[in-house]
Amino acid sequence: MITLRPHQIAAADAVEAAYAAGCQRPLVDACVGSGKSLIMAEIARRAYQRGERTIICAHTRELVEQNANACRSLGLACSINAAALNERTWRAPVISVAIQSVYGFAGRFGPVQNLYQDECHLTPPSDDGMYREFRRGFPQARNPGFTGTIFRLQGGSLVDGENPQFERVVFSYGIVDGIRDGYLVPAFSAAAEDQMNPILLRKSKGEYDTASQDAQMLRLMDSHITQMIHHGADRRAWLIFEASRKAAQAMTERLNQWGVSAGCVLGNTAAGERARLIADFKAGRLRAIVNVAALTTGFDAPNVDLLVMRRRTMSLGLYVQMTGRALRTIGGNIDSSIAAGKANCLVLDFAGNIDQHGPLDFIRPKESKVKLIKCGSCNALNSSGARQCWNCGSPLMKLCPACLVEIQKGTLDCPHCGYDMRTGEGEEQSHKLWEMPSGSALIAAFKPLGARGDWIPIRKAFDRDGTAILVDINGDQWVLPAELATHAVDSRWVRGSGGRVDSLLKPNGLSRSSALQVSLDGSVLPVPMPN
Repeated sequence: MITLRPHQIAAADAVEAAYAAGCQRPLVDACVGSGKSLIMAEIARRAYQRGERTIICAHTRELVEQNANACRSLGLACSINAAALNERTWRAPVISVAIQSVYGFAGRFGPVQNLYQDECHLTPPSDDGMYREFRRGFPQARNPGFTGTIFRLQGGSLVDGENPQFERVVFSYGIVDGIRDGYLVPAFSAAAEDQMNPILLRKSKGEYDTASQDAQMLRLMDSHITQMIHHGADRRAWLIFEASRKAAQAMTERLNQWGVSAGCVLGNTAAGERARLIADFKAGRLRAIVNVAALTTGFDAPNVDLLVMRRRTMSLGLYVQMTGRALRTIGGNIDSSIAAGKANCLVLDFAGNIDQHGPLDFIRPKESKVKLIKCGSCNALNSSGARQCWNCGSPLMKLCPACLVEIQKGTLDCPHCGYDMRTGEGEEQSHKLWEMPSGSALIAAFKPLGARGDWIPIRKAFDRDGTAILVDINGDQWVLPAELATHAVDSRWVRGSGGRVDSLLKPNGLSRSSALQVSLDGSVLPVPMPN
């Protein structure tokens, strides 16, 4: 049996309170490394004590195993239903399932009172998809969701808009909270030379085209490896994200030629080979592991202390997921992690993601609107790009922007007025969506700290007998005077001498380039964000 962290208990309490208030579909917003599996396990344990059955859904074999092990660590006899794991249990009190294996077989499980959804931001906004189909098999079951990203790139918010998947966010725990509580390590970036030029990139379906990224990254590979070796000289485990299979395989081969032991994990890597490579990486037999998107969600390797991004993305959610792979502590807390040799993580961003998205704890969600289309025949909701209804197969319609007569989607020339759809004139454009996290680790410039007058990033803040204390990334403690104590929770950088704070910085609303400096005299002044 393990001891749950305070925020994990608080999250379970919040879900139970939501149930009592009549909320059947609460959403838990918990960052990477916060222990979502244990939160779900604790809620399932409480349900089991009431005599209720629970199914925990996930989309990867790693998460299915992780969720089952979390339940077992709390004393629950959790079974598994996942074809990839060769286990197909249908009638146990608690079952961890792979959605790909079960979405068409809800009836085989019998009565189920609780249906949990891990990484629920992956569910499409329309009524289509495996999760939606599976959930329809349990119309009376409670359906809480768990994610670290409550906004999707294509689908907007999970709790807003027409027919939202979940009713409301009942608990939030961000990456900044995890760093301040000592459960995650901070991440810093070094200046990367020969970055990808975004002007040369093409876009396709709301994301940067992989071929245009490869055209640059393959040419710059040796320059990047040189910088990785320089900055990663004292880093033991390198996690590298590439934009394509071609680039990932080329990088792996080139690293080994440079004398850096590296392995490559792709989406089509055989399960046995994948497990062996990950085990070798965690054990230190491989110094680097290269992937495209196979090692984002569900990949747990606390030893990662160098993160290399050679893939540019328009999705802030994916940016958070990539960064989050390097924030886990060794041993579960910052003290044990420092003792094991990992006090922080260094980020080398050759793709320009930090420039595009900014320091994550200094930005806030922007409003987004979801454009869904309702089928005129069955009223099912479809994504804006669909041409026929996923549910009944009927063609979807839209209004001609010129004559306002209803025509079938995909029609290029209006049969009523001859308007040419190829020009796009007058057609309503959907709003650009921003996928935002609940919070993330500060990614600031990486440089030696110690010169008087430097802004020093803060790792955590706490109260000691009524006195606000800040702990910086060097482990030094700063006593906040009463004039600044109310700003302790929001503070991001500190400056002073002799352990006494002269001023601090906190977020300046939505600004990515400035912060608010709070001084002892109570003045608040917008200043440029530290580099």
